[in-house]
Amino acid sequence: MARITLRQLLDHAAENGYGVPAFNINNMEQGLAILEAARKTNAPVIIQASRGARSYANDIMLAKMMEALELMYP
Repeated sequence: MARITLRQLLDHAAENGYGVPAFNINNMEQGLAILEAARKTNAPVIIQASRGARSYANDIMLAKMMEALELMYP
C-alpha cells in the first residue's frame, strides 16, 4: 500500500477511467481484509477512519495500525 496523496490517486483514476473505493476501518481485522482483497485484485483503495472510530480507538492507535498495514502491504 503505497502512501500517495489523494490528488495523485484520483487524478490517475480519472485519467485511466476507474473508480477508487474508500473504506472506514475500525480494527486490524478490517484493515487486513481490505488490503488483502486489494492486493489480490491489484486495485487501489483509500483507507480512512470515521470520527467514531477515532473516538473509540484513539488517533495514535489508528495511525500506528495504518502504518503497520502499509509495511505489510507495500
